Amino acid sequence: MTSFIIIFFCLSPLGLKSQEVSFPKHSIILDAGGIGGYGSLNYERTFFSKNDFFISYKAGFSFYRLKDFEREINPDLLFPLSLQYHRKFKSHQAVLGVGQTISSIVKASADFASKVRRSRLSLSGIIGYRYQKDNRPFSIQISYTPIFERYKTFQHWGEISFGYSFFKKNKP
Repeated sequence: MTSFIIIFFCLSPLGLKSQEVSFPKHSIILDAGGIGGYGSLNYERTFFSKNDFFISYKAGFSFYRLKDFEREINPDLLFPLSLQYHRKFKSHQAVLGVGQTISSIVKASADFASKVRRSRLSLSGIIGYRYQKDNRPFSIQISYTPIFERYKTFQHWGEISFGYSFFKKNKP
């Protein structure tokens, strides 16, 4: 009888409540496309959450040319930054956000005598869908991410993201 009571409390929802994970606080995300150009590796952190929505920021790193025009290692660097609003519907999420990409590109000087690194800013929007089962670390996201290159040129762009989340545990 005593073993039955112990098993009952261990397997009941009340007994499991303290071991339940609640919310992904930190995530590592690999983007194909998106505001980081052709792809980027990102860190996402949720800094506000309430019921079925949360707000996160994402910071990443990307490069697309490893060698410059003289065939020396001198990569073109991209640093995508974004602020995102997520609305949860069970395992599904609607994502809205705004982003800024800092690019540092190597070019030839006007007289072709030296290299010049130019830094530019580009604005981006994010409208997407994310799928992540409750209490599971893996996620997939598809988004429309229009880019306003150097605040002058508009480009239609998209992304597919694969993420791994680290959960914060509920306190007993």
